[in-house]
Amino acid sequence: MRVCFLTHYFPPEVGAPQTRIDLLARTLAARDMEVVVHTCFPHYPSGVVAVPYRNRPWLVEKGGPFTVVRSAVYPAANRGFARRLSNHSSFALSALATAGLTGPVDVVVGETPPLFTAAAGAVYAALKRAAYVVHVADRWPASAVELGALRNRGAISAAAALERWVYRRADLIVAPTDGIVRSLAHMPAAAGRVRRVWPVVDLARFDQCTPDEADLRPPDEAGPLRLLYAGTVGLAHGLDVLIEASRLAGREVVQTTIAGDGADAGRIGAIIADRGVSNVRMLGSVAAEHVPELYSECDASVVLLRDLPVFAGALPTKMLEAMAAGRPLLLSARGEACELLARAGAGLVTPPGDPVALAEAFRLLQSDPSMRRTLGAAGRAYAEEHLGVERAALEWTRQLRAAVATRCAGRAA
Repeated sequence: MRVCFLTHYFPPEVGAPQTRIDLLARTLAARDMEVVVHTCFPHYPSGVVAVPYRNRPWLVEKGGPFTVVRSAVYPAANRGFARRLSNHSSFALSALATAGLTGPVDVVVGETPPLFTAAAGAVYAALKRAAYVVHVADRWPASAVELGALRNRGAISAAAALERWVYRRADLIVAPTDGIVRSLAHMPAAAGRVRRVWPVVDLARFDQCTPDEADLRPPDEAGPLRLLYAGTVGLAHGLDVLIEASRLAGREVVQTTIAGDGADAGRIGAIIADRGVSNVRMLGSVAAEHVPELYSECDASVVLLRDLPVFAGALPTKMLEAMAAGRPLLLSARGEACELLARAGAGLVTPPGDPVALAEAFRLLQSDPSMRRTLGAAGRAYAEEHLGVERAALEWTRQLRAAVATRCAGRAA
């Protein structure tokens, strides 16, 4: 089977969709599928195209387990609605203009967000007479509306209409969480064609992160908790809660590292400076190959989601990576992510938006190294059983074949 992934985000960029799609493409290619990825030139989140990729209308990269086709994009930083709209639409148009570079395929997998990429995917698949699968990592425009990033009523109505248009043209719609699946299943445009595909994490990437005996030091010798937040610094996460919790706990209890960039990074940096929070440092964007090193150097990881209905069905990739790294997780959220953490026994949950409760969780983990080790080991065990590439490969193969069969049956009818 010949599979084409159409995605706005891909390595060497760093981020959750980049990591996930690269892993999935490699996994399917290793199982004798012909895989091609069509993406744009890397520019996220800085808005600057990396040097080797500048001044090219397109580029075909071969030599790895799959082919990567890159086409033009209007580069824009991950800030400002108008520029991001131009950024997303420009790649959608260039992808259609260069669709011939990916050759014949049996199925196209389009990613949303951005919604424009998913819309382009419907046309892209039609041009190739291929089945079309939409992967919905996040409901858009619903999430943008709840975050306050999209307020114009006309724009909201247009985006919602485009979302419905995309779903009606998909042979199959897949999503990584029960919450997203349920919300889509209630939409007439998507009903009957929505399936869940389990999230996946690259366990081998974190094999060297097993905690060492230093985690078993007596509490009075343990020093401050080395806490890591590794991921996008976005509007969805509310990292001001993390900053305040770190300030309340104090430098004797916690030393917090934020590794990542995003739309909210400037505001968070200003909060740290204005409040004089000396036990939080921001590293900015960190290359994907260095993320496991950060986990090796930390005692625990933290993940935050704002208290909004749209995030009740979210499972952040950074949460899965912490579990794969064998690190206990402090989760400030509600909903599906909390349920998974409880099943895994891999960490502590605090209410979103509550820095006092989060600071108390810092103190608890800092004072109990054996608890950290127990929670971390449970997270790794759960990831090995439920979140590995083998399960993901089987599920994705089944769904992709079902989409192709559906499209073939439609043609025969």
